[in-house]
Amino acid sequence: MNEKRRFARYQCFIKIDFDYYEGNPDEIDILKVKPIKGKGQMLDLSRGGAFIVSNTRVGINMPLRLRFQFKKMGPRSIEGTIVRTGLLKNNPSEIAKKFAGAKVNEDAYIAVKFNEPIEDFSENDLA
Repeated sequence: MNEKRRFARYQCFIKIDFDYYEGNPDEIDILKVKPIKGKGQMLDLSRGGAFIVSNTRVGINMPLRLRFQFKKMGPRSIEGTIVRTGLLKNNPSEIAKKFAGAKVNEDAYIAVKFNEPIEDFSENDLA
């Protein structure tokens, strides 16, 4: 299988908080609508996106703002769009299978594409 991603992915286990929205993705104005709070754990991170697990159910194509902290670089807030979501258990997708065996309490996954790449990020920031 050819790798189509622009950026390398790095496994991580970072607690996160996030803001998400409900409704029609084409009609959401994040400047006018109050976000809903969620939390979870980031299991995979690249400069262009993240794979997180949560007990929160979200819709695809919806805006999302992740808040987390790199050990070496302090807190981050990154905006993105939900590109995939689903349950981890009994999911036939490759990515869900990869993380289904991880020791996490959350039961759903959320794949996020960042609006802008993280410019000053490397694997060393996760150590």
